[in-house]
Amino acid sequence: MNPKQALLDLQQLQQQYPAAFKRNILFYGFIQSKGMLDDWKEMIPWVLACLIFIPISISLAHGIQNFAPQYDAFQAKALAILAIMLGFMLLLPYVLYQIKHSSASWYQLQQHATIKIAVLILLQAVNFAYFQSAILQGILFFFCISFGFVRFYKENMFRDHISLEQKYCLTQFRRAAYWSYRQAAKIQYRMYFSNKNSPRFAQLNQQYQHAIQLHQQLMQVEHNLCKSIKYIDLDSYIQDKLD
Repeated sequence: MNPKQALLDLQQLQQQYPAAFKRNILFYGFIQSKGMLDDWKEMIPWVLACLIFIPISISLAHGIQNFAPQYDAFQAKALAILAIMLGFMLLLPYVLYQIKHSSASWYQLQQHATIKIAVLILLQAVNFAYFQSAILQGILFFFCISFGFVRFYKENMFRDHISLEQKYCLTQFRRAAYWSYRQAAKIQYRMYFSNKNSPRFAQLNQQYQHAIQLHQQLMQVEHNLCKSIKYIDLDSYIQDKLD
């Protein structure tokens, strides 16, 4: 997609649907980096993760030992990490819900995140009950932060030639796409409690069809813009780097 055309389309969208860009926050893709591991911004999410989740795990472990002294230091830390994993399991479905209705290509890459966290929870529980390995626990905690936080906080595999303006347009189109889907869901909920033979239902149905059509259009625009400024899958990224 042409950068000027994308910016023009976005400006028209902002004028037509200003509500789509108010109090509409996407909880993913805060940092957009080039490549996979060749950008200094790749380290920012890991630094934030260490500053956030290591102190949380330490505080939870101390709290567990204070309220349940029958657990030793390792068991208390294991339960603290398990609690963090369970927290991710509660939050990730909402983040994936946002991604699914705002970026189809990125959803394909992230859709199995909850399964990965579930496997980590199972392994952590087994380690707590049987192995009690500090090394295994550290590895599981690392992957927990990676799958549950880092991979959503940053979005990589952007092409080298893209500008900040193009990244901005991509984020805004995603916000608008998610907003349009939520509007359609709200209207559909109202339709459920309306008489199907009433003028109110007909009006709501018209609004619903418009919101769905808008959402489909925005998803297509987002997908086309994605293909022009980033590698939408790992195979295309690797192929380009090998050429």
